[in-house]
Amino acid sequence: MTASQRQVAFIAGVAVCLVSLGCRGRGWLPAAGPIGQQQASAVVHDPYPQADIGPSDAGARPPSYQKPLAEPVRNRLVPDLMPWLGR
Repeated sequence: MTASQRQVAFIAGVAVCLVSLGCRGRGWLPAAGPIGQQQASAVVHDPYPQADIGPSDAGARPPSYQKPLAEPVRNRLVPDLMPWLGR
């Protein structure tokens, strides 16, 4: 088999592999999860500044974020989620 024949065979093999894969990849990121899990994650990872530790956001929060978690609740999030850390 000559070099050009090997090259053609290699390209044909790659083409067959690409065609067999198709365009229906699952993607790199997993699914976002159910709505309850998304809401719980949004509460824990609140992107807006807290009124007790930073400047007031003066109504910049969306309606569902108007009442952030209280400081004692924020302080208990990690210990309650990961009790094996012993905090």
